[in-house]
Amino acid sequence: MYKILRVVFCLLACVCAAVTVLIFALFGLYGFIPLGGAVLFAVLMFICKNAQEREELKANPPPPKGDFITGKVENTDKK
Repeated sequence: MYKILRVVFCLLACVCAAVTVLIFALFGLYGFIPLGGAVLFAVLMFICKNAQEREELKANPPPPKGDFITGKVENTDKK
């Protein structure tokens, strides 16, 4: 779900950014309207990206790693 939203918001942000140049050239300060839309859609894209990564990390946590403080992690895959 988040992946689809990321793609949609990215496309909308790109379209708004492309239209911004034309609107600024033809209508002056009204170009800030699509510019605001591009910023809004870019922010929504990054919010969906973070939510997707958080959901994937919750479903598949990384394996434990040791360091110089906690020491070596015991191998739980012994055969």
